[in-house]
Amino acid sequence: MIRLLILLMVLPVAAAARPVTGLLEKASPLPATIPLQVRAPADMDHAIILTDDQGTPVISGYLRGGAVLRLLVPPGDHRLTVASGPAQDWQGLPDMFGAPAIALPQPLPFFIDGTRREGQAITLSKKGDGLRITDRQNRVICQNAGWDSTRIVKTLPSGTQFRYVEQRLDPRSIPCD
Repeated sequence: MIRLLILLMVLPVAAAARPVTGLLEKASPLPATIPLQVRAPADMDHAIILTDDQGTPVISGYLRGGAVLRLLVPPGDHRLTVASGPAQDWQGLPDMFGAPAIALPQPLPFFIDGTRREGQAITLSKKGDGLRITDRQNRVICQNAGWDSTRIVKTLPSGTQFRYVEQRLDPRSIPCD
């Protein structure tokens, strides 16, 4: 009976070790506002790490096989590294899956141009025993603003009417070209 209780206590801890699809760690002090989307095969889990030119981590995410990782990342030219493996081999961010990671040779640009936040969408596919990037597209979000105007009429205690227009700015983000 005691062994069964110990086993039941250990099982939830082991299951919690595998992260959900999403943000693992953000190391950059810059605000994360630019989109990154990664699709990958369903048979393995993936750790996605963005680093700067010196190899310093900027942001990282975990992608469960078959899901889509959507992150907002800080601006800059970031190098993308992907470590993959079976879910049960996950050892945490420093050691990841215990296997070598693949890295893109060229940095990916993430930047803001006026009202456009220009990011990346990447698709990973199996290639032999490893992965390769089979598709890369720009992922752009446009920041638009709409004004909401309301005419206000207030009557003062003296009977004088006070009229004005109250305006409210309503910013919103939408995907664009």
